[in-house]
Amino acid sequence: MTIAYDLYGAKGLCLSSARERVERVLGVAFEERDSSYQGAYYMWGESNSEHIVLKVNVDPFDGGPVEQSCPDYTILLYVNATERSSYIEEAIRQGGGFKFIRHEVF
Repeated sequence: MTIAYDLYGAKGLCLSSARERVERVLGVAFEERDSSYQGAYYMWGESNSEHIVLKVNVDPFDGGPVEQSCPDYTILLYVNATERSSYIEEAIRQGGGFKFIRHEVF
């Protein structure tokens, strides 16, 4: 069993249109959340299993990019603790607008 943590980025999308796009291609329904650590964001799933986080690439503390290695991407999509990395990558690719940035396996 391979557990992956993947990151995708999007340019030129606002958070709400990115949410609609990801919900459509993955067949999920995001829950809107807000925290002092992440700011406003969307999440699907449970933090102790597969979950997806969609947020803007702005650190609420200093205003800089959350992902310093890819500051040009305004929207970040984290797919965490998934065994369906290949399936999700293909679905995201077909949905357009997002670029695959990072794949980590644990």
